[in-house]
Amino acid sequence: MRAPQEAAAALGAGPVRVFATVTLPALAPTILSAVTIVFLFCATAFGVVLTMGGLRYSTIETEIYQQTTDVFDLRTAAVLSIAQFVVVILLLVVVERARAGVRHQSARAGVGQRRHPTRRDLPVLASTVAVVVFLMLPLASLVVRSLHADGGWSLENYRRLGTTGDGGALLVPVGDAIASSWRIAVDATLLSVVLGLAVAITVAYRPNGGSGGRRRRRLAVLDAVFMLPLGISAVTVGFGFIVTLNRPPLDLRDSQILIPIAQALVALPLVVRTVAPALAAIDDRQRQAAASLGAGRLQVVRTVDLPVVWRSLLAATGFAFAVSLGEFGATSFLARPAHPTLPVVIYQLIGHPGGDNFGMALAASVLLALMTAAVMAAVESLRVGSVGRF
Repeated sequence: MRAPQEAAAALGAGPVRVFATVTLPALAPTILSAVTIVFLFCATAFGVVLTMGGLRYSTIETEIYQQTTDVFDLRTAAVLSIAQFVVVILLLVVVERARAGVRHQSARAGVGQRRHPTRRDLPVLASTVAVVVFLMLPLASLVVRSLHADGGWSLENYRRLGTTGDGGALLVPVGDAIASSWRIAVDATLLSVVLGLAVAITVAYRPNGGSGGRRRRRLAVLDAVFMLPLGISAVTVGFGFIVTLNRPPLDLRDSQILIPIAQALVALPLVVRTVAPALAAIDDRQRQAAASLGAGRLQVVRTVDLPVVWRSLLAATGFAFAVSLGEFGATSFLARPAHPTLPVVIYQLIGHPGGDNFGMALAASVLLALMTAAVMAAVESLRVGSVGRF
């Protein structure tokens, strides 16, 4: 069967009309979801704003942080958090309605078959290359500057990571922070993957028929609820933990368990969004056929669900681990000075004057980037190696 785009072109439609009438309707739900995620990430950015602009360019994130840590006005911080909560809920409701309005159009349109690049794809390829170069330049600059110390090329900035910095900038060496980051990341990843898989199984089941309409609406609401941590920033999550778990019988302010729980909540939406589409794509008739042949529930999961979900689950694990390693918003509220994570240490080094501290921050940033890249590369290799395993 010919691709819808080719069929439209054969009927006389030009490239612009093919894009407007076939390609764009098919991509509309995906574009809408991508726009929503990008908007939520930008609207809830904390670490970048705080590091690059400080409190001079306040957003609601930095204002919550300032009211909590500097002014100690918890009431104002709570009001700002609630305002952010309401805005995010309204946004999710609008997006869900819009997605429902275009879902039936995308189901008919399709995205077409794969094709080889042509000359008409050169502008898109050039834009992609430009974006990659733009993203890689800051990382390359970090690496180059981290290798420059004392007026020449040197590994001195990396050797200083075994110290507490100039003027006692840190309470513990950076190596201890790296170990804490790894331990917390493992715990947060396990928790977010287990919870995310359970949520994905729940929201991926879409009953058919008129009798399932109410259940579908409830599942859509449940899906939106578990997407809230993506829009309600990590700063609000950390602030909520502080004001909620601050008295017996749940006085956990000094407990290290709060950090992996908070980071798991931050990573949970990404896990759900990665695994749920793979689960939803499984035809339930395959499960019914396996069950009719005598397969038990666990065997159905192993032979039908797992081969489809395995690669998505590995990707979700990598995303959760990477998010935990780099998480700063909630951790900045919850981390104890004697047990900081690597992002918190980097911020502390930047906040203390001195060339040695700045060089250590550069070296620590490079290590954080390398750790994250190594995790994602390992997960991707496992994903590729898992093809055809089951």
